[in-house]
Amino acid sequence: MSVTPVGNPPPEADQLRTDLERQLPDIIASFSEVLQKQFGFEGIQVGGFTIVPAEAAAESISCDEESCSIN
Repeated sequence: MSVTPVGNPPPEADQLRTDLERQLPDIIASFSEVLQKQFGFEGIQVGGFTIVPAEAAAESISCDEESCSIN
């Protein structure tokens, strides 16, 4: 699985992307398990998601059903 950067990520984002790509199968499996066990969603599996910087999330990120963008 790969992680696709959007916009102009800072240089330190490369290391984060490498770490996420390595762990992505486990992260998605864990997320799917939480949806099933904690929230009762059966018969589904997470197919993807968007990761954004925490400091930007409050004001400058907008999402729709297909993607998120940093404004």
